[in-house]
Formats: sequence, C-alpha cells, structure tokens
Amino acid sequence: MDNFYQHGLPQPFHISVGAVLFTDTFEICTHHFIASEVPEQYRFLLGGLPHAYYLMRESLEGDESLQTGVKRGIYEEFGATGRVEKYLGSLTSEITGPNETFQKLTIYHAVHVESLGERPAIDGESKSLMEWYPAHDLLELYEKQARNTDRPELNETEIIKRFINAYGL
Repeated sequence: MDNFYQHGLPQPFHISVGAVLFTDTFEICTHHFIASEVPEQYRFLLGGLPHAYYLMRESLEGDESLQTGVKRGIYEEFGATGRVEKYLGSLTSEITGPNETFQKLTIYHAVHVESLGERPAIDGESKSLMEWYPAHDLLELYEKQARNTDRPELNETEIIKRFINAYGL
C-alpha cells in the first residue's frame, strides 16, 4: 500500500504534494540541480537545461494525509520542519521518461519554516543545492526556466504567483 499513489504499470497516474517552504521574510527554498552532477539516467528530468530549479515535491505514501506528506517531504528533502499555512492549488503534468509516460498531480502548500537541520541522505533531492530566494526573484527565475524547456513539470510559476498573491507580496 506504500506506493498506492505512485505511477507504475499498469497505473499511469501519480499524486504528490509540493511545498513553498518560506521564511519570516518570505524567502522561498528551492532545489537547484546542476546537470553535470545529476546521474545520467535522471538528466532528462532537467529538460536539457544546464541548471534546473524545483520546489519540494514528494510522493504520497500509503494512506498519509496531504499535510503529513508535506511535512515528511520538507524534512526528507530539506531537513526542515514547518507549519502548513495555506493550500495553493495543484498542477497536473504529463511526465515523459525514457521508458514511460504518466500523469502527475502535485498538490501545493505554503509552509512556514520552523527549523532547519541536517538534510538526510534519503533520495536524489537531498543532493541538490538548497537555495533561498525572495519570492519575486524566484518567480523571475522560474519564468525564465519555463521559457527554455518543454518539460511541463519545470514550470511552477503559477504556484509562485499564487504564493505572492496569498501573502500580499
């Protein structure tokens, strides 16, 4: 039951939760991946870009709630704890890999960081650079990224816009 919401034959659907992890000054944490440091079999996820940025996204496991999945994700990917404050909507993308295509629904939340600790070495995301940006600077970076790739999951600009609007920035 742990991978009930994860894609795999014969189920071409996937559900994950995402987080806009932010500080008191509304700086947002993002993954920064450098293509030359990503294993060859996963570079397709960067859409041909030398650098790619992602918000936290974590697959739901078993019957965990959305908020539990978000809290687990910010810990596993950033070593953080936080308070889930707002629901920011969702994005649906068709993900194309070397051997499969599946539909991914990501449900995003605004999460105010409470503490930062050491990042556990659990998965590939824990090996990214962890960078903090003011919301409008991150929006500009994501808009540029979206213009330079055809991978829909690299376009999280709508979620950043919703965060900016939700907090009146």
